[in-house]
Order: sequence, then structure tokens, then C-alpha cells
Amino acid sequence: MPNTQKNFSKNNYDYDDFHDSEIEVELASPWERSAAYIINAILYSLCIFLAALLYVFHEGSQSVSMQINYLDYLALIICILIPSIPFITAQWIMMSKTGQSFGKRIMKIKVINLDGRNPGFVGTVLIREILFQTIIIIFSYLLIEIFNLNPESTEKIFNYLITFICFFMLFRTEANRRTLQDYLAKTIVIKK
Repeated sequence: MPNTQKNFSKNNYDYDDFHDSEIEVELASPWERSAAYIINAILYSLCIFLAALLYVFHEGSQSVSMQINYLDYLALIICILIPSIPFITAQWIMMSKTGQSFGKRIMKIKVINLDGRNPGFVGTVLIREILFQTIIIIFSYLLIEIFNLNPESTEKIFNYLITFICFFMLFRTEANRRTLQDYLAKTIVIKK
């Protein structure tokens, strides 16, 4: 029996009468969602690799110096932005229009609101991605400041912890395989 979820209605959530309908969807498996995440990470890593190549070619045309100056930092930032901006823009457009990133499209899964509609830019990009990451950064910063912890190791440990928690949540069928991002944005991830 496939993983399905019925009755996203106002019986479970406080929506107005317009949303008083029942839909049936097949939830994306933990492995499909994990694969989509890995695909996105690999594609972004390729962008960073291109940035590194651009920087190396830029530095190759410059005189070799052991001293790093502000222009070198600026060149590195520009080299990172050249491949990253088109990739991130394309991801945001796809997520806004279809509820799918490149990885989700390849895995044939997508994000929808609890009422079955496309969450759009606000739901998929602003809330699920930008706001979620901002909350993680702020919480990590507060942990570092309040408990006077080592910034580098605390950020890494906290990011690994959040990733582990979200991965564990993917296996909770009684909670519709929703992760922290899904709870924040009031979304689920389904098979397309």
C-alpha cells in the first residue's frame, strides 16, 4: 500500500470554508527526498567548482603573491557569484512555479501546501528556504553567544543536528513525513 494522506481539510487545520475539501496524495519517500537534496547539493557544488576554476584562471593571469589583499577577496566573491546567481535564480523560479527544485524535478516529487495548492515563491523560497536558514543561523549564533562556545564547531554540530532531525522526521508517516521546513511553511512533499 503506497504512503498516502487523506483529508487535508479544516478538520485538521484551521482553514476557512473555501478549503473544506478532501484531497488524496502519495507522499514522497524519505529516499526520494534525500536523493533530491543530494542532487541539489551536487549541482551547487559544481557551481562552486566552476567558481574555483574561474578564480584559478584569474589568479593565473596575475603575478603570484603570497600576500592576500582585498582585490583577491573581491575577485573570489565575483567568481563565486558568476555561476551561483544563475543557478540559484533558476532554482527559485522553478520552486515558485512548480514546487520543484532541480533535484525534486529529477526525482519526480514536489512541494504543495496542506490544501493541495502550489505554495509559490513565498511558501517554497521565502519560508521553506530563506526564513528556515535564517532561523538556523540566528539560533546557532545565540547558542554561541549565550554559552560562549567555539563558533566553528558549534555551527557545524548544530547544522549536522538539524540535518539529522529533518532526516529522522522523513520516516514519521504519522506526521506525513514533514520536516521542520514543512512545519514552518505548512507544506508537504508528494510524488508528482
